[in-house]
Amino acid sequence: MSPDLTNGRGTPGCFGPSTSLAWIILPFLLAGCGPRGGAAQNPGNPAPVSDPAAQPGTVNAAPVDPATHGTGGLPEGDAVPVRPDQAPLVRIEEALTADSLLGRRVRVLGRCTAAGTGRRAGSWTLEENGSEIEVRGLVPYSCGPTSTASITIFAQIEPKTAGSKDRLLLRLPD
Repeated sequence: MSPDLTNGRGTPGCFGPSTSLAWIILPFLLAGCGPRGGAAQNPGNPAPVSDPAAQPGTVNAAPVDPATHGTGGLPEGDAVPVRPDQAPLVRIEEALTADSLLGRRVRVLGRCTAAGTGRRAGSWTLEENGSEIEVRGLVPYSCGPTSTASITIFAQIEPKTAGSKDRLLLRLPD
C-alpha cells in the first residue's frame, strides 16, 4: 500500500505519478548507507574503516618507558644527535682513526689553522695536539694560521672519498 499523494481532488500530487516508485526504492537506498555489514565503527574515528591493530597477523608495539629510552623510542646509545649537546665529545685523533665513529655526529674540539679561498672557501682545517682534519662547512671568524682560540664544532665524520680511509668533518649547524 502506498501513501495517498493526491491533493484530495483525485489528481496527482506535486511530485507526479512516479512518486510511488520512489517510496518503494527509498528503503533499499537508505539500507546501503548504514553501518550494518561494514567495518566496525570507532567513535574516535568517524571514517568507516577498521582499526589497523585489529587486523589478523599484526602486532602492537610494546609500550616504551621514556625514562629508559630516548626520543622516538630509540635507546639513547642508538639515537641520532640532532643538537650539539646530544653528541659525544671526541678528539681529532679519535675522529681520524676510530671506525666506530664513521658516519656519526660528534662534537670536536680544536683550533682553526687554515681556511680555503676561492673554490675552497668552505673548506678549513681543525687542529689539536699535532692532529689535523679537514672540515667542510661554515668557517669560524677566528680562523687563521696564528689563531689560538679553541672552538668546539658539531659535525658528522665522513670518508674523504668513497672507500677512502682518510676522514673529514661535515660541519652541522650549532
